[in-house]
Amino acid sequence: MTGRVVVKTRPVFEITRRGRELLRLNKIREIYDAVEEYFAGIMLFIGLTLIFINVILRYFWGRPQSILDEFSVYFVVWGILAGMGVALKHNHHIKVDILYQTLSIKARRIMSIFANCLGLAFTLFYTYFGYQLVTNYIISGQRSADSQFPLWIVNLIMPISGILFSIRFLEKIYLLLKDGGKGWLKIEREGGHH
Repeated sequence: MTGRVVVKTRPVFEITRRGRELLRLNKIREIYDAVEEYFAGIMLFIGLTLIFINVILRYFWGRPQSILDEFSVYFVVWGILAGMGVALKHNHHIKVDILYQTLSIKARRIMSIFANCLGLAFTLFYTYFGYQLVTNYIISGQRSADSQFPLWIVNLIMPISGILFSIRFLEKIYLLLKDGGKGWLKIEREGGHH
């Protein structure tokens, strides 16, 4: 024994297991974000396109189609309800800032935790009763008046959008609680709030 101490070091470029898991989670989150945004956008685009086609049919040929009116409403509503989570993610929802801006940073964090927990409670309520509505339509077999399209499919957006919206509220609550709210504080200081 020569008395040398051997220190094993990891190469800088080696990714730990936790690092790989975080990369995988970030990739899943990116895919989820993209699917949510594209789905909401495509639904709105289809709905507005159907409205445009029906306007053309009405004014140039005098032959509007009631089925286009019906499905344009379905697609626009699906786009709006699916887009609620996207709006929350980007902080584009309606909020009253007058009181919020006068609070200390600690009080803002508490207010944000409370508001997001309240939002989560609402979305869980909304999801549950949306599920109940869909179940009732499945059992009754009720269909729309014009096209005879199953109404359970039309109303399926309620529990789906409730789940999407709940995920966004959970994400915001996690950010507010993680590491004592350091990530939230950084966003807050940059001018955005949750």
